[in-house]
Amino acid sequence: MEKALDLRERIVEVVKAKGPVLPVHISKEIGSNILMASAHLAELTASVRLKISTIKVGGSPLYYLPGQESMLQRYITNMNDKEKKAFDLINQSKILRDSEQEPVIRVALREIKDFAFPLNVTHNNDKEIFWKWYLTPNEESEQLIRERLQI
Repeated sequence: MEKALDLRERIVEVVKAKGPVLPVHISKEIGSNILMASAHLAELTASVRLKISTIKVGGSPLYYLPGQESMLQRYITNMNDKEKKAFDLINQSKILRDSEQEPVIRVALREIKDFAFPLNVTHNNDKEIFWKWYLTPNEESEQLIRERLQI
């Protein structure tokens, strides 16, 4: 039991040093197979020590520590063209009004969950979705939405 605990600590240290990792990276670091590495990563994710991305690299998600979210941008090359376009739009604008986007961008924003967070806004009894760039502070997002809604 203690050996598994030490192994998980070692995995956390690897992620701390390298940033977002794939199960294959961890399997090499701990000298085990990908299945065992994935099991340890799943345990660390379940205990909320690690986070798991929705972005996939070769079909596998990335595992990272809270606070390493900005490092996920290294992997945007794994997105399709529509997702990259939505990524660039939200990155530049910080806030996007869902109703103002073309349908393909609206769909892509829902797919890039690591980078775009939906905000449900009620204004004059109307409910709208705004998309927030994941690194934009809440106060700034609120101010940008107020400006957009002319409040």
